[in-house]
Amino acid sequence: MAMNKTNGGSKRSSKKTVRALPPAVRYLRYDLTNSAGAPSTETSHFIDLARDLSIVNRRLYRQGRDYHVKKITIVSSNTPNFGNRISVATVPNSWVAKSAHKRAFQVWNKMNEEASENLAGDISGTWADFKVYISDDMRGVTLPLPLDNGGQAGLLNEWVYSQMVTPDGTATADNFELHMLGDHIGAAGARSSVGLIKSYGESRATVNQDDPTVPGEASDDPLVNVFDYGTTVDDVVDNLEFHNDRPPYDIASYPGDELNMSKPIIAQDTVLVDGRATMGSFTAMCGLLEFEIKSQLPEDVFSVLVEVAPGNYRGVKSEGF
Repeated sequence: MAMNKTNGGSKRSSKKTVRALPPAVRYLRYDLTNSAGAPSTETSHFIDLARDLSIVNRRLYRQGRDYHVKKITIVSSNTPNFGNRISVATVPNSWVAKSAHKRAFQVWNKMNEEASENLAGDISGTWADFKVYISDDMRGVTLPLPLDNGGQAGLLNEWVYSQMVTPDGTATADNFELHMLGDHIGAAGARSSVGLIKSYGESRATVNQDDPTVPGEASDDPLVNVFDYGTTVDDVVDNLEFHNDRPPYDIASYPGDELNMSKPIIAQDTVLVDGRATMGSFTAMCGLLEFEIKSQLPEDVFSVLVEVAPGNYRGVKSEGF
C-alpha cells in the first residue's frame, strides 16, 4: 500500500525555522538646538547610543561594541531653512582605535582584579561596564536624552564613565577618565582624562624611518657599476634606494592623537531642504556620535531621529570587538 506523503511522516519539511529577533526600541529621537547668541556658528552635540538604548529598553547595552545606524532623519520646523548644515561623526573604525580601546579595557580589568583580590566576594556593580568618551569635548557637556512624541525625556538613573586609578609616582592616587581621541588632559601625575589612541601610540614600538636602511650610496658600489656604461644603472639603483622607503603615514603620530586628526571622523553630512534631510547608514564604534549643526537662525531646533539597525544583540545590530 502506497504511503500518503501528505499525511505520512516520511517526508521532512525543507523549511528552516527562522528565529525572531528580540524585541527592542530602536528609534531614538533628540532635539538639538544650535547657538543662540551666534547664528551660523557650528555647535556640537554628543550622543551615547549604548546609554540611550539601555534607557528606553530597560536593560544594559554594553558600550564596547560596534553599533550599526540604519538611518537618521532630521526635521526643523523653523523656516526658511537656509545656510544650515548637519553632520554626524564617529570614532574612526581603524585597527589603531580598536587596539587602543582593547588595551585600555584590559588594563581596567586588571586594575579591578588586583584591587579586589583580597575581598571575600565580587562587589562590582550588576551593570558594571567599561565606558569611554569620544573626546574630551564630550566630557564637559550634558548629553541629550531620547524623547517621546510629547517631548518627554527618558529617565536616566546611573551611567558612570570608567576611571583609572594610579599612584603614578605621587603621594596620592591619580584618578582619571578616558577618551578615545585627542591629547591627554592635565599634567603627568594629575591627569583628568587620558587620550587612549595617544596612550597607545606612546607605548608601542613602530617602524624605522627608512626601510630598508642602506649604509652608504648603493649606486656608488664598484660591483654595481661593472656593466654601467652610462648612467642608467645609477639612476635605477637610486630610484630603488630612495623611492618609497618611508611609510605613507606619519611615524610618530597615530591618527586620533592630538596632532593627527584629533576629532571624530564624519560618517554622514547633509543640509536641510524644505526643513528636512535624511542620512544613510554607518557604523559607530562604541555607539558614540558627535553631531555638528549650523543654522542662520538663532536657537534653531533640529529634531533628529536615529534608527538603529535590527539585529541579534538584544534586538539591535551590534558586534563586539
